[in-house]
Amino acid sequence: MSSLLVGAVMTTTTVQAKTYRTNPWTLRHHRYWYSYQQDVNGHWHYSRLHFTKKTVYFADKTKRTGKWHHSHISPQHYFVTKHNGWYNFGYKGTDIINTYVMRAEWKNLDGHRHWTLGSVDFSNNRGGLQVDPPFTTWIYTTYLNSEGWYYDLTHEPNFR
Repeated sequence: MSSLLVGAVMTTTTVQAKTYRTNPWTLRHHRYWYSYQQDVNGHWHYSRLHFTKKTVYFADKTKRTGKWHHSHISPQHYFVTKHNGWYNFGYKGTDIINTYVMRAEWKNLDGHRHWTLGSVDFSNNRGGLQVDPPFTTWIYTTYLNSEGWYYDLTHEPNFR
C-alpha cells in the first residue's frame, strides 16, 4: 500500500506560470494604457499604466483635467508572469490580491474594436475583498476617456 501511495505522489506535478525578466511586448506595445475606474473604496479616478522593458509606471488623477500623480515599482522589486493568457505583475513576494491581474484582448467598445487590457478587481468597492466571482474587470484602452468600461469575470483567472 505504501509503494502505491509513493508512486501516486511522485507522478503528481504542478505547473508554474513563467516569470519574465522583462515585460512582454503585448504590455509594452502602447506607450500608455488608460482607464476610468473605481478604487477599492468605490471612488472614481483616472488610471494610467506605462510598461517599460523592466518595470511599470503608474499614474492616477481624480479629474480629467487634473495633474497625474506618479509612482512605479523599481526593477529589482518587480515581477511579471504569464500563464493561459493572463499576466500577473507587481512587487515580488506579495500575494495575488496585492498584484495586478490582466488579460490583453480585443473588445468592441462604442461600436469600434479596440485592443484592451482587462484588470481584475478583487475588491468589493467598500474597502474589503470580493472572495467569490463575479469579479469586476476594468478595461484599459490606449486613449483617455471619461467612461468607466468594465465587464464581470465569472471565474477566477487560471494561473495553474
